[in-house]
Amino acid sequence: MNIRFNNEYLEKVFRSQRLPGKPRFNTEVILAFKKTILKLRSAGSLKELYNLKELNLEALKGDYKGFYSVRVDQKYRLILSVEAGGTIGISEILVIEELTNHYR
Repeated sequence: MNIRFNNEYLEKVFRSQRLPGKPRFNTEVILAFKKTILKLRSAGSLKELYNLKELNLEALKGDYKGFYSVRVDQKYRLILSVEAGGTIGISEILVIEELTNHYR
């Protein structure tokens, strides 16, 4: 699937670009985040993501209605939205919104 970042900080983390100040996430979380993005890219559709049980794709409710989450590790979740693709052959674009501590 095509991936687009709506969060500049996370895009820089994924591309291993230099970040100002103290890092928000530790090394293990960053590695798990990058692996999760690669798994998302390798999927052909949202339906395929539901079949990847290790990601635990869920449609969110309440304030996050219309968004989805996937598991990065036991503690962190990646919040995403889905856009319809505007190009022929691209059905969906995953938009990376934020990386959150699931238990805060």
